[in-house]
Amino acid sequence: MIIKSIGIGNLEEAYICKEFQKGLNVIWSDDNNKGKTIVIQSIMFCLGNTPAFPTGFEYEDYYYVLVIEQNSELIKICRKNKNFVIKINNEYAVFDNISEFKRYWNKNIEELPVIKKDNVWRIVDPELFVQLFFVGQDKKNTYDIVNKGWYKKEDFYKLIYWMNGIKDDVSLGEDIDKVKRRITDLKNEKGILLKENKILKKNNIAMEYLSSTNDRISLENMLKEVERIKNKLISLKKERSNAVSRKTKNEIALKELRSLNRSMKIGQISCMDCGSTHIAYESADSEFSFDISTAKIRTQILEAIKEKIDIYSEEIERITNQISVCQKELDDCMETEEVPIEALLILRQEMEGAKDADSRIKEIDAELKNLSDKLEIKNAISEDLKGKIQKTKDAIVEDMNYFYSKIDVEGQSVYSDIFGTKDKIYSGSEATEFHLAKMFAFAHILKHDYPIIVDSFRAEDLSTDREDRVLDEFLRLNNQIIFTTTVKKEEGGKYQRSTNIKSINFSEHITNKMLSELYLEEFKKLIEDLMIIEE
Repeated sequence: MIIKSIGIGNLEEAYICKEFQKGLNVIWSDDNNKGKTIVIQSIMFCLGNTPAFPTGFEYEDYYYVLVIEQNSELIKICRKNKNFVIKINNEYAVFDNISEFKRYWNKNIEELPVIKKDNVWRIVDPELFVQLFFVGQDKKNTYDIVNKGWYKKEDFYKLIYWMNGIKDDVSLGEDIDKVKRRITDLKNEKGILLKENKILKKNNIAMEYLSSTNDRISLENMLKEVERIKNKLISLKKERSNAVSRKTKNEIALKELRSLNRSMKIGQISCMDCGSTHIAYESADSEFSFDISTAKIRTQILEAIKEKIDIYSEEIERITNQISVCQKELDDCMETEEVPIEALLILRQEMEGAKDADSRIKEIDAELKNLSDKLEIKNAISEDLKGKIQKTKDAIVEDMNYFYSKIDVEGQSVYSDIFGTKDKIYSGSEATEFHLAKMFAFAHILKHDYPIIVDSFRAEDLSTDREDRVLDEFLRLNNQIIFTTTVKKEEGGKYQRSTNIKSINFSEHITNKMLSELYLEEFKKLIEDLMIIEE
């Protein structure tokens, strides 16, 4: 992927940066607050990242238009607040949220990592994915992910493993634990039934013979399992309800637009208030309005909406299948364990007798044999996965240490993981080196094609010698590199003197006022190309 340009603007002011090239780009200025971070955050915002614009910049007031080249195709992405418009090969797609955007990206642009989160397979959100190739000016935490909330460090590890071809269930350990718990529960039940069988044959129903400890443990494990499955069902049903709602909204919009198409066959559409033939379409949740006066544009909007409906239909079917599996799990769990063990024992004593107890013991033995075989297979797979995972981690960490040794020849640090620890927090130039080492290793080992973007890449006084070595190492990669920095006055045009670096000078920008009327007409053309009507 190559960043071609980024535009920011509205009806009053705008700015467009279109100087990016393949290879290494350095955006620099001789002072702060010249717009470097706004440009970087605008790029990431268009890629779906959580906004982190400088304080005082009212980002909600602007449109952002990113132009990228992907597999020789030119892709235009416009974002305003939570809404997106994408244009590829004169085809348009409109999205009302991040969820729609990432699904389209995964299906039509490039496959995104899929990880198991809360027992559900999910396409990762951009806010997690971009941490593979982006380091912002702030929140340079070395011991955790950025914007820690729903996502955790372990989710980022899963993302990395997926990127390195480990697309099996790296959460297999959880399944193994589940099998082990089931084996324990069955053994406990068998022990109780053996005692029950003995009691029944003697026609002695004295409950004191039962093991209260085993019974309590079994019951507690059962209740935990039922609660886990119920929570999963609630989450899935909520997710499906949201998908159905979105699908319905788009189906209504599709019906409305098709109605417009039918009316065009017998006459011209015009506004009943002003008589204008320029008609706009706006989706219910959208920040965008589109000129649909021509049949071509209406057709493209129709196709975009139909694709969204198809995506949600697939999503509903996938979630429904997961709900069915989950419901079967719950039914199986509740079949014999819906009530306390004591009540089950009494009921079986009264209704079934020793014969049914014998039968159940045989069933348990068969299931235990099956589970033991399954556990053996899962353990073998797990060991293989552990080997692949460890190999991936070792390769990345080894590359990080290689990078560090190249740029800080006198450094004493030794990296042992892609994250630091709370008792060993990197700060100052050490933190900068740590993040640069990660970005380099991720690109080199995982071989992703995304641009590596680091805002303020030599922060905390990275020395000139170390900076030069950093640039030399990144020039070895095939990725596009976009760095920003503030230079000292005596450094002058240091980046302009290098033939290997695309120097992008922001020094002439007015402090805290990068946007102006100078780029307004050009920006309006960008917006019009996306069929957006500015209001």
